[in-house]
Amino acid sequence: MTPKRFTPYMLITPILLFMIIVYGYPLLLTFKYSFQEVSLIGNKSTFIGLENYKTILTNSKFYNTLILTLRWTFLTVTLKIGIGFIVAVLLNGRIYFRKIYRFLILIPWAIPQVVVSILWSWILDGRYGYLNYYLQKLGIMKEAIYWLSEPKLAFLSTAVVDAWIGIPLVTMIFLSGLSSIPESLYEAGEVDGANVFQRFIYITLPQIKTVFLIALTLTTIWTFNSFNVIYVLTGGGPMGGTETMMIRIYREAFGKYNLGMSSALSVTVFVILTLLSIFYWKEINKGEAQ
Repeated sequence: MTPKRFTPYMLITPILLFMIIVYGYPLLLTFKYSFQEVSLIGNKSTFIGLENYKTILTNSKFYNTLILTLRWTFLTVTLKIGIGFIVAVLLNGRIYFRKIYRFLILIPWAIPQVVVSILWSWILDGRYGYLNYYLQKLGIMKEAIYWLSEPKLAFLSTAVVDAWIGIPLVTMIFLSGLSSIPESLYEAGEVDGANVFQRFIYITLPQIKTVFLIALTLTTIWTFNSFNVIYVLTGGGPMGGTETMMIRIYREAFGKYNLGMSSALSVTVFVILTLLSIFYWKEINKGEAQ
């Protein structure tokens, strides 16, 4: 191998080492702890084999939490993908101040999630929140709604807030796909007599299929792993109404100090998301082959 051919590998080595240290080592440590009973007090650990996994798989609470997480993820991802795509189509059109709008749409994503969540907790507060104030002021409702104190409303509210934070990034992903579609395709379609709707169905959608699958994959993983929004707004409550897998893992580790169980849950989530990613990856490759 000549020195010039070797240069790219030399340049990428520091990044690979950084990734291994930052992500690889904690992952291996988590995998190791999942087979142990670990006490944070006294830093003691005992090898117990598959006991943590047996406890998880035989506990109905795990399946309830998993189903709730999947429901919450499905709702939030649907909002992110749906609204993000619509906004991307609008921003990709011929509108005035398009660059300004593209900049403004990124603001919710640029602000730290904890800060955004605190702001939304004030907005959604049952007694003094701005949302209730303006809804009552406009005569839309007579009594205050406790958005974060009732399980179903808390479930919906946390999903909407998480979607609000994630929509800008999804919009940018779709925008990159839409802007890469050759203008000549639309011009040819217009010459052939295709209207706006037909050009959208037969040109836009097929051209961004791969981008759509990539956005769906990344958004699903990010949303499934979402923690900050739920923890700040509800802490997993009320009555476990928003206790997703991430909240459950946190409670096992820092509420019950059961690091072995939390590690086993983390590995389980890792396996689920890996299988999901493989499925999406196959679909992406299938779409590119076509």
